[in-house]
Amino acid sequence: MALARILGLIVALGLGLGAAIWTYRTNQAERAAVAASAAVQPQTYRAEGSASWVSRVTLTSEQLRRGQQEGVLPPFARSVMNLRTPLRHGEYLWSDQGTASGPIHIWVDLTRQMISVFRGGTEIGTAVIVYGAPQMESPTGSYPILSKVSDYHSASYDAPMPYSLFITRTGVALHGSKMASDHATHGCIGLPLPFARALFGAAQQGDLVTIVKSTPSSRMPGHPTT
Repeated sequence: MALARILGLIVALGLGLGAAIWTYRTNQAERAAVAASAAVQPQTYRAEGSASWVSRVTLTSEQLRRGQQEGVLPPFARSVMNLRTPLRHGEYLWSDQGTASGPIHIWVDLTRQMISVFRGGTEIGTAVIVYGAPQMESPTGSYPILSKVSDYHSASYDAPMPYSLFITRTGVALHGSKMASDHATHGCIGLPLPFARALFGAAQQGDLVTIVKSTPSSRMPGHPTT
């Protein structure tokens, strides 16, 4: 009888210890999974399909005048997204719900490293960009979109250019790209991949792309800077 009790006690202790070890390992695995998930999640603002999430700033005549003078706003702009914090590389906002249909106008500011997409005078998307290195500068000026290719691959540089919107016959395009502060392109305008996908879906051949260099001290209403 005593031996049976001892054996029962040993078994109970063994089961308890095993359960404790299993719980510890499970908790550790869960923590590791959460940490890994957090490490790979892009730090992006996503407002697709949620117009109520995005507030906008209606531009005053003075804001528009100054914005045009400094090169941060196109003359047809009427309202811009009201960003809560400055965007970083890989971050973007896109929300076109509640906006009028029609052609879009893409405004790229190389100085501020930002792109703004307007429809009917309303900004429906914005993101941080990467652009051409000093020896291969991105062109400035206004260009109609010549063609769209969703899965283009550059033979010259052996590089993917997903969701390409070509604006020159020499291969300059707006397209999905690696996003980092130390990354540059061969003259193209690089965009966060989800933003490039949304823009590709919204833009049509013939829509206008304007690339400018605003004055260094310029500030866009509703867009805080770092």
